[in-house]
Amino acid sequence: MKKSLIVALFALFVCGGTAFAQKSTFEKTKKLTESEVPVAVVKAFQQDHSDLQDKGYWKLHYTEKMANGKTTFTPEHYTYNAKKDGEKIVLTYSTDGVLESTKDSSGKK
Repeated sequence: MKKSLIVALFALFVCGGTAFAQKSTFEKTKKLTESEVPVAVVKAFQQDHSDLQDKGYWKLHYTEKMANGKTTFTPEHYTYNAKKDGEKIVLTYSTDGVLESTKDSSGKK
């Protein structure tokens, strides 16, 4: 009885580990140049925050999903990180260029 229970638990562990290895999702970020950011996002940024141009950097937030030996990258949103008057500012844009949120170092949104 104990042997069959141990074998069953071992099989469950092995199968569960294999399933996890086959389907994994990771959230990642990557620093981008402005030329790598979609045109819609850059245009929205330039319309609303042209005063921050060249004072910060872009980041892509994306998910990396591995399933059945294939890796898929899905962009989630873009952020522009800058400093203005000594305060850190983070602007978050959707992948189609809609400003989702703004945040400064004082915590204001």
